This record gives sequence, structure tokens and C-alpha cells, in this order.
Amino acid sequence: MRQHSKFSPSASPSVRHATWSMTVRLLLLVLMLQVSACRDDNIVVYPISAPTGGSTITEYAGMYVLNEGNMGSNKCTLDYLDFTTGVYTRNIYPSRNPHQVMELGDVGNDIKIYGSSLWMVVNMSNKVEVADAHTAISRGHVDIANCRSVAFHGRYAYVSSYVGEMGRESVLGGVYKVDTASLQVVAKVTVGYQPDELAVADGKLFVANSGGYEALQGRGYDHRVSVIDLASFTHAYDIDVAPNLSLIRADRHHRLWVASRGDYQNWPPRLYLLAPDATGRMAVADSIDTPVGGMTLAGDSIYFYGGNQGTTGIQHVRYGIIDINRRAIVDSQPLDIPTTSPIQTPYGIMVHPATHDIYVLDATNYVSSGKLYCFDSDGHFKWLTRTGDIPGHAVFLPKALGASFSPDEGGSEDRSPYIEAVDEYMPAPGQYVNTLPECDASDTPATVAAKCTEAIGGGRGGLVTLGAYGGYITFHFDHSIVNVEGERDIYIQGNCYAGNSEPGIVMVSADTNHNGVPDDPWYEISGSADTDSVGRVDYGYAITYHPNPMGDIAWTDNRGGSGSVSRNSYHAQEYFPLWHQGDLTFNGTLLPPNASNQGRGNTQYWVLDALRYGYADNYSNADTLACSIDIGWAVDAQRNPVHLDAIDFVRVYCGVNQQCGWIGETSTEISGATDLHPNAAQPVGRRKENKPSYSF
Repeated sequence: MRQHSKFSPSASPSVRHATWSMTVRLLLLVLMLQVSACRDDNIVVYPISAPTGGSTITEYAGMYVLNEGNMGSNKCTLDYLDFTTGVYTRNIYPSRNPHQVMELGDVGNDIKIYGSSLWMVVNMSNKVEVADAHTAISRGHVDIANCRSVAFHGRYAYVSSYVGEMGRESVLGGVYKVDTASLQVVAKVTVGYQPDELAVADGKLFVANSGGYEALQGRGYDHRVSVIDLASFTHAYDIDVAPNLSLIRADRHHRLWVASRGDYQNWPPRLYLLAPDATGRMAVADSIDTPVGGMTLAGDSIYFYGGNQGTTGIQHVRYGIIDINRRAIVDSQPLDIPTTSPIQTPYGIMVHPATHDIYVLDATNYVSSGKLYCFDSDGHFKWLTRTGDIPGHAVFLPKALGASFSPDEGGSEDRSPYIEAVDEYMPAPGQYVNTLPECDASDTPATVAAKCTEAIGGGRGGLVTLGAYGGYITFHFDHSIVNVEGERDIYIQGNCYAGNSEPGIVMVSADTNHNGVPDDPWYEISGSADTDSVGRVDYGYAITYHPNPMGDIAWTDNRGGSGSVSRNSYHAQEYFPLWHQGDLTFNGTLLPPNASNQGRGNTQYWVLDALRYGYADNYSNADTLACSIDIGWAVDAQRNPVHLDAIDFVRVYCGVNQQCGWIGETSTEISGATDLHPNAAQPVGRRKENKPSYSF
């Protein structure tokens, strides 16, 4: 803002000079006092703000931009775009953390938000910095050498690391498992050479290995995607894809998209699709002949840029949009880039989840300030602003964030906040049945329950499918879950993300007969559909599935309806639970359909809308509040409220009966559950030591 002079224009030059000199001395004195007041004499670097004119009022508060900075320059910085005001602020971290030594450090490599925390991978400083997502005030950091990227599942963060150093002997890379509460590394697994990005899908962690150091030593690039089983945190298998892998993204249909840079000689850069083969393992299913230097998924579209890699960076850049269902580029000129200020070096691309505005990060010449470009959903240029050096990574900040996991590991009497064991598991037919978890005809109800416990018990963060309508899972903790007045009590995790809600109905039960088994009355958690969908919820629904080995599975219901759970080309196993003989019947509440095909022409683009509250697998796990239920919402069979001081068992069943074209049936998935108040005083007669042991 321009300042008006407080000096009179009629004053003599000497008076003006004397007054100005005194003012300067006073300002310098104030500045020195401010600097000396800082601990360890650290100079506070204040941020620089500039308006963009790009205010947008949605459920997102803003966007963080992580600037890499040149290697060795210690210039990794954090910027913030405030969507409410449209103001872009550069280098916010020093002023939020004035006592942080060397600020963020050297070379920012990744940035994500999980729960209420902001995670920043700082490669050459060998650390992952963790801060409060709303304030950017540091929570601490995790020391991981040569760290590259971060992904999340359940209570854990997973960080890829090159492990070795450039020019040294050949060393395989690794993935470190980090407890998000304590910020401690709890395990490590070895993967390929120089692993970069990671993606989570169906209880597995997929790691793109580049082998960049290997190639520099003449040993060639790595070709593999390493697959880690999250439940056991062990290396499961490798997928041979292409040399020099970099980016990897999981889409809403449980498939993966992996970008290969090629070998710069004989193997061109391409984008590869990984999908389950006949054995249920991921394998290369298709590829798109285009180089991809950066990409982001938005619904069923991939927005990307890419070009031939030259000695000075990406040459002959092209931008495009890929329809992931048609597996083809559908728009090769999506952006109207201004000719007066062209993008020099694209270094990142993002799409706003609500407005669908497109943001492109420009590293310019790699040594001076970068730029952030904004285009509307049709690709028309809106504005640009300066960033820090080499802006490479960004993340959108929701206004409503879930709480981070409590650092209190056990609570009173060593209570665990996580599932102790699964009591019952009976999925309805579905395309992931018999694979999540892996089961066969030799299994029994007890063995499949044990497999589910191995997947989602103890905060392991695996994945269990419930199949189509009615399929359910029942589990318990090592203590009673207390109904804390006016607060949500149980956080239930699934695998939902925006536009892919598969709501599961939650039920609770108290072990009133104290026998340790779930044979007492059950009460349903009344969710938002009870008020938002009056007249469209069926409270007395029953459905029966009829086995048809390796074929479509027919169903009939008590309303005279019929249909089938149809097979598809992506999942070749039997869809009916192999350990169950004969028809399967489920009873319960049927929610109204939440899916709509928003595609045009022959293109199917399915959107599954979230319900407001009260269901599992209905919102992203990052939104802890939306994924949590209040025991106080429980109702009886006549929909009358009931008061429960505490409960001992939780059941979740798939609440929707719908098919979504080639996507298939809607199926609730569960990846874990957490008691949000493990320290709460147990009701009299319900304390842990008075409860019998559980057996199966």
C-alpha cells in the first residue's frame, strides 16, 4: 500500500533530511529491539502478500504451495493462497515459527494434509516437517534420510526414501512407517531403487521406483512398482512397468496410473494403467502414448502436462485432459495461456475440488521467483502471481478438518483406542469379496473373522469390503466405548473420497448379559437420511442373494424387486463368499440411491454423493469429524431414541442397493475404527477387568 508523506512540502530540505534521519534511526532501533527479543537472536522473516482477485467461497479455506528452492540453497518455503480474500502470501513459515532453525530447510519434495496436520517432505534436509494445518505452526518433524514422498492410511504415514546417496554403491530404497500421533518411525520395508511417489489402494501401498542413481552409475533405471501389504507391512510383489517411474495416482475405481519418464534414449515416456489381473494382483492393463511430467486426478479425468525431456528441462510442452474410462486424451488444448505472460516451466498442476479451477505452478528459470497461474474450469486464464523459488507441490486446505490422532497411545488401564478383534464378517456378493480379505472355500466364519482382525485390528489400516447391500462386519474394542455427552464417540474409517461415497449404516450394542459375544439388542445410529430423505428410506427392507458360481449373482427382495450383482472384467474371482453355502439373506434399513451418471454421450461418469452425517465410508478419512458417530444418535426398531451409557460392539453394513454401470455395485469398505475417548471413565460394572475374554 502506498504511504503518504507526513512531512510538510514547505519544510526546508535540511529539516526534511534531519527529520527523515531521526525517523530512520528510530525505525532501526525498533527493528533491533524486535530482533534481539527473538530467542537465539533469530531474525524473523515476515511474509509478503499480494492480492490476486481470485476469491472463491467454498468449503475450502485456501491452498498451500511448497516451493522446492534450489538444492543447497536452503530456500524451501511455504506460500498460502487464501480463497476467502484472494490474497496470496509468500514465505509464511518463518513468521509462524520464529524459533525454527533454518526454517523449512533444503528442497521441498511433497506436501499433504492428513487429519488436522500439514506434512511437508524436505528432501536434502532429511526430514518430514509436520505442522498444524490451519496455522502452519510446527508440531515437530520426523528424521528420514533422503525422503521423497508421503502417503497415509489409518493412523500411519508412509514415507519413501532413496536411503542411499548419489554416486555411492547401489542401495535399495525404503518406505518408512510413521505413527502420526507420536511422529516416530515404527517400521521400514525395502523396495526398489530410488522410490518416488506412493499411492494407497485396496489395503496395499504402491511405490513407483525410478532408479535414477542407478542410471547415473550405468546400471540402468528401475522398472518396477513395489507393492506393500499394509496389514502386515511387508513387501508383497513387484509389477514390471517401464523405466524411470515417477508419479503414481490411485483413481476412484481402484486402479493406478503411473508415469514413466523413459530412459531418454530407446524407451519413450508414457502413462501406464495398472488394474487387477485374473489372480487379483495389479498388472499393466493399458498405456497412453504421451509424456507426463505432472498430473492430477479430478473425478474421472486426469489433467496433465508433459513434453520431451531435454538437458534444460521439459521441451515442447503440451497440456491435456485424459478420460480414464475411455483411456484417451479428450482435450489437447485445455488452457488459454496468455501470450504476454506464457508459462515457462510447468512444475505442478492442481484442480480445485469445488470450483474446478485449474492451477499451474511455473518454476520459470529455476533460480528466481516462480509463478502460480489460475484458469477457470473451461481453461480461460484468470490471474497469475509470484511464488517462491521453484513451486512444485500444492495442497488444498478444507475449512473443516478432522482432529489428529491423540498422542495418548493407550489411555487409562492401557486401553487401546483401536479395534481389538472382529467378531463376525459376512459380506454380500461383490467384486472385492474373497480378495479383501483373501478367502476361499476352506475358510470358516471364525477364520474369516480372524483375517479381518489382521487387516483392520490394532490400527493396522488394512481394508475389508462388505460387498453389496446388507453385507456386514461386527467388531469390539478391549474396553467399553463410553457415550460422552454432546460429543462424537467412534471414528470409523473407510476408503471414501469426494464423489465416491458408499455409505454404511452403523449399529451399536451393549454387552448387557456380560458374556462377551454380540448377542444382545442392537440399535441403529440415526443418520441424516432420517430427516433429509423422509419417505425415501425403507426401514423394513430384506434382500436375498442366490449363488451362481462365476456368474452374475441374482437377488430378490421383499418389495417384489429383483436384479443382480454383475461381474466385470477387472475382478475375475468368485463374487459370492466362498465359505457360505446356499442363499444369503440380509435385513435392515435401505438408504435411497446416491449415485448419478454425469457423463455426456456414451461416457459414464458416476458421482456418488455423500450424506450429511451418521454413516461409515461416507467421507474421506481425513475428515475425522464427518467419519465419526455419536452413540447418542442411537434409536430402537421403532426409531425412538435410546440412551446408552456405553456400548461394547459395533456393526457396519452396506446401506445402499445400486449398480453404477461399469463401476459395478456400491459396496461399503472399512479400514479401521477408533475410540475418540479412550480415557473416559467406564460405567460401574463395565470396566475392562470385569469383562470376560472374547473367543471365536
